[in-house]
Amino acid sequence: MGKLTVKEIEDLNKSGVLNKKTVKELQESGFASTRRRNTRRYMKTAKGSWVSPQLYFQGRNGAKPSTKMVEFRNDFNKLMDKYTTTKSTK
Repeated sequence: MGKLTVKEIEDLNKSGVLNKKTVKELQESGFASTRRRNTRRYMKTAKGSWVSPQLYFQGRNGAKPSTKMVEFRNDFNKLMDKYTTTKSTK
């Protein structure tokens, strides 16, 4: 059984199938996602192949991000928007 996506949870909540308490319980128990994923961004290498830059914090081990970490991630995302592009997977 897979996890419910954030969009699926929102749709079920809007239609009245799930309430906020149930949504929170599903997310805490691991049956539903808790965040959205960003659109994948790409850059071309000198040889013309596509690469996707990534940011992660090694050693975080599930700890909540600090204010500085969130600020850094937001600045990184602005740079991603400036220097990268999306590409069609079709």
